[in-house]
Amino acid sequence: MSGALQQLTALMRGDADGAPTADRLVEWERVVDVARRNGLCGLLLESARSQATNIPEAAERQLRSETDHCASVNRYALSRLTEIAGSFRDAHIDLMVLKGAALIADLYGDPGLRPMSDLDLLIHPCDADRADGLLRLLGFDRGQSLLTCDFYPRYHYETEYRQRGPRPLRLDVHVRPWRPLRYGRLIPAYALWGDKREVIVGAGTMNVPGRTEMLIHLLGHAAFHGADRLLWLVDIHRYATVHHCDIDWRQFTTRLEDWRLTCASRLAIDCTERSLGPCIPDHVRSALATARPNWRDRLARWQAPRDRRHPAMRTCVDLLCTPGWRFRLGYLRAVLFPDAGHLAPLYCRRHVGWRWCAHLMRLRSAIRSFVPRRISE
Repeated sequence: MSGALQQLTALMRGDADGAPTADRLVEWERVVDVARRNGLCGLLLESARSQATNIPEAAERQLRSETDHCASVNRYALSRLTEIAGSFRDAHIDLMVLKGAALIADLYGDPGLRPMSDLDLLIHPCDADRADGLLRLLGFDRGQSLLTCDFYPRYHYETEYRQRGPRPLRLDVHVRPWRPLRYGRLIPAYALWGDKREVIVGAGTMNVPGRTEMLIHLLGHAAFHGADRLLWLVDIHRYATVHHCDIDWRQFTTRLEDWRLTCASRLAIDCTERSLGPCIPDHVRSALATARPNWRDRLARWQAPRDRRHPAMRTCVDLLCTPGWRFRLGYLRAVLFPDAGHLAPLYCRRHVGWRWCAHLMRLRSAIRSFVPRRISE
């Protein structure tokens, strides 16, 4: 961990002694730069003010500028989210808001405190086609073609939409809470819907997960992405601390065990508490420490942050860890035999055998992403 990141972490932890003094402008510039890259400018400014930390004027001006920009971007995104939620409600399609927008409404309050790279929405898998048609009417185009027309929502947990026009806005529409295919089969479809709550977001109201499920989702998201971003750890620490009395900790441990998420949650909790201090009750940590996840849980958790770099290994792990041999055969067929919509961008020329050429290019890419890394290890 770099010195600037250590100082930023100390400030987020409330340890003013670990912060640079006001006369060390160069150090503050480095801390502000790290905060900007980690999406923590607004929270750093809030933390410094609450601790009466002396910040150089130039550094404070940078933090205010980044915070104001974040607030402006988020207000526009939340206004569009209000329109989207209203349209889904009118069409009788259930919609839930996750991560950034849900946290702004349910935890941070101020849209300048927590940046959002996109809007994360959760729908039921059976509503995927209707949601697609509605989002296209609202001015969004679907992202890159997946392997087959039913790969999402059958095998993949989300798809991306981008807004047409000059204002960039991205939606990640989820049909399941987390990426690993294993958990799409193990976790019930109603996982986050059972204790949903309505909160005010922008000018409207919309659904977010219950307190307990929200924390579980934050832990799973951080773990399956490597728990290597300080913003995610701050989200977890702050949510567990602020809503400590509203979280059903007995239900929390039971659901982690039932959903086979103890391995993933322990990683996220350990990273959070190592950086920011305790936030989970001792008896909950003890219960999680005694749980014994099987090798499939550990392998799925280990592989998930590596999915983008190792697509061939991702497929192998999915096949090993996902229950249901018929389901796995269908998944393997979808991966091995994608439709023309997915192959077309891989090979631009068109002739009688262009699909076979596209398949060869896919195979070459898979080998190049997998074999050299294994050799180097």
